[in-house]
Amino acid sequence: MKFNTMIFGILVGLVAIYSCKKDDAPGFAQITEPTTEIVGSLWINNGNNFSELDLNDNQEINAFTTLDSFRCSEFEGTFICMQGEHSGTKTLMRKGTFNGELLWSKEYVSDTEKYFLLNTTEIQQNTVFISYKIINSTSFNSTYHLEALNLDTGSVKWSIELVDNVQRITSLEDQIIAELSIGSSTTELLSIHIDDGHIDHRIPFTDRISNLIGGSSSIFVMTWNNRIISMDHQLNFNWTFDTDSPNILGGFERGNQFLFYSRDETVYSIDTNTGSLLWKHAYFDDYPLAINTLNNKVYVSNRKAGESNIQIKTLDLFSGEELDAYTYATNQELNASATKYFFFDQHLLLFNIAPDDNKATIALINISDKILVWEKELDQVAYPHLIITPTGYYL
Repeated sequence: MKFNTMIFGILVGLVAIYSCKKDDAPGFAQITEPTTEIVGSLWINNGNNFSELDLNDNQEINAFTTLDSFRCSEFEGTFICMQGEHSGTKTLMRKGTFNGELLWSKEYVSDTEKYFLLNTTEIQQNTVFISYKIINSTSFNSTYHLEALNLDTGSVKWSIELVDNVQRITSLEDQIIAELSIGSSTTELLSIHIDDGHIDHRIPFTDRISNLIGGSSSIFVMTWNNRIISMDHQLNFNWTFDTDSPNILGGFERGNQFLFYSRDETVYSIDTNTGSLLWKHAYFDDYPLAINTLNNKVYVSNRKAGESNIQIKTLDLFSGEELDAYTYATNQELNASATKYFFFDQHLLLFNIAPDDNKATIALINISDKILVWEKELDQVAYPHLIITPTGYYL
């Protein structure tokens, strides 16, 4: 999925056990050479070790090791990275590339009385928003803060203290919308002026939020129960839409449509202006896993209950009509429920992590051509973070 805030890490000393084309994958053509060259790379990590793999042939093309692990958010090809020990000094950095030129850094320095935990980072309208809490080293009492930094210089524009932790941030017009939470429970939604940090509006919110998405003229609050809520920048409700089951996932605004899928085995398209249903597509006895859109098509990855094979369906964006479907037969050792799904361009990358077996498996699929491009097994646990192609950065 394409993202504006992301990072990957990667595994130095990456040892490939094998890279092969799968023989037992019905619905995919067996190939010995790729039909077209894939331009781009995948970053993965293991602890402080990072590696970059070529998407065309899965070979390692870059590697480095850091003293401390870090995680980053992306903004138009540059990265805001957080680094530091759990209870020590934290560093916030802006880099020109994932592992490249340092543009600026800001230190959050611990002492005998306090230390910092940096949390959510978001980039909106040439501003870096960083949420963190300051923990008293003796009493372990915490105070919660939201800070706005100039994207180009790292200088502080404003800083405010809040009553709870900031879990998510999005933007709409001249406001940022922040979700405050304790643990996994949402407590409030705040509308904060982006220039000076003034809290213009706040409302209590008790539903647990699964996603907070800033649209073209409203924000979409997706909850872990069965509800999507559209709000304006003053946090007034425009409309609500309820599904038949909890755990609403995904979420994309495309023109006048908002698309998402739910645990009720259905993909929905609703009108962003009215909240009325435009179309829905049911997957009876299937478990949706991921969703994305490209070129007036909707791609949905799902699997049958009790099966490990993964099915990819293509729907028409405007009608929800099913245009195509095919199946990727996973390795019997692959736990499909532990697999991460990354759509980019016309490809789907599957990344399965098996900590108990100390390994990870990667598979790259060309959706349009129904081709398993390559499959690779790593002999250590690794984690995906960033796909970089000429068309953008993807999570």
